[in-house]
Amino acid sequence: MGNEPRGAVAREAAVDQAPADQQRGMWRIYITHPGARTSRVDPAVTSTAPEHRPTVLFRVVDEPKWHQLYRGGCLGCDWEGPETASESKAVEDAHDHTWPGWRDLPAVQQPKTNYERWLAEIRRAYPPGWLEAGGPIVTIRSDSRFSRHMPGKAPGGGYDLAATYYQAKKQRNNDPQPTLDLEFP
Repeated sequence: MGNEPRGAVAREAAVDQAPADQQRGMWRIYITHPGARTSRVDPAVTSTAPEHRPTVLFRVVDEPKWHQLYRGGCLGCDWEGPETASESKAVEDAHDHTWPGWRDLPAVQQPKTNYERWLAEIRRAYPPGWLEAGGPIVTIRSDSRFSRHMPGKAPGGGYDLAATYYQAKKQRNNDPQPTLDLEFP
């Protein structure tokens, strides 16, 4: 497959141009992620700069048993991450490319009350302009059923990244994940 296009935008265009019976198995932007036709996330909003916008590619593999593969992608350049069986790993790879330093952000609880005060505290703890540029936020989810990284759910339109996915890695390295105590009286 040496003549395959590289980059999320080019791969999506190749799928659009391929006959329907040849599209299965081609890399394309995964549903709900920026750049997918079915996504509600505006890729122009989730950008650090015009050349770096995270997304996720996927493809269906039929043999030996049906499964999906994922890889991080960028909507502004032809960067692609390695193949993985995990959508979450692909999201994280894409953020390593588009938002270097995101793994060092303090994790926050999702707001229970006083959203404006919560947001002001996060803006003080995160790099200046981070959220306004569409940067991700890292949240602690108390219920593992809600640990999917959520495109477009951060203030500013970036991803809301579940802290649980990189917390275990940091703990294995004895490097505790920083958290913000944002409970207000």
